[in-house]
Amino acid sequence: MAVDRRALLVDAAAELFTERPYDEVTTTEIARRAGVAYGLIAHHFANKRGLYLATIRAAAERLRAVHETAPAGGTPAARLHDALTRHIAHLEANAEGYLALMRSAQGSDAEVRAIIDDYRWQGALRVLRAAGVTEPVRPALRTAMRGWVGFLNEIVIDHLRHRELSRDALADLAAATLAAALRTAHALDPGIGIAPELIERL
Repeated sequence: MAVDRRALLVDAAAELFTERPYDEVTTTEIARRAGVAYGLIAHHFANKRGLYLATIRAAAERLRAVHETAPAGGTPAARLHDALTRHIAHLEANAEGYLALMRSAQGSDAEVRAIIDDYRWQGALRVLRAAGVTEPVRPALRTAMRGWVGFLNEIVIDHLRHRELSRDALADLAAATLAAALRTAHALDPGIGIAPELIERL
């Protein structure tokens, strides 16, 4: 079976960027940890920055893949709870890497922020599509969802640092906040495309 040397480099780089700041990691040690020739970094990614951005995209893709399977449950609330607990469980299992990723997102790197912002918005769209909403998303709903996704991210970061709430409790908090955000968006604009009856079932 052929070895995917590109994937080996991405995995090795992700480990090292989790362990130390970007500027302290060298391409030589990335290649050494991956067990591949140094020149493959230039071949696949052009340079260290290209490899770094590839690790960001790979992390976002792994989290997106968690939600590829349809949520379990017979009610909207149960399906939302299942999706949220799977999301939280994945981040618990990859806590160090996720916290390092979020530190990068809070910096001045516009490309990293753009990758993460796109991933977050795609996650918000998955929630909206499950509720029957299609694009374009109306302003009140778009603003509410962007705010909720930011809230979800912050409570997960707090959870990963402190581990004081259970996974179920965190999912309940996120679900209740989503319902409140949608309720307010509907009050501002009844045409957002989500029935009040559905919001109350979350």
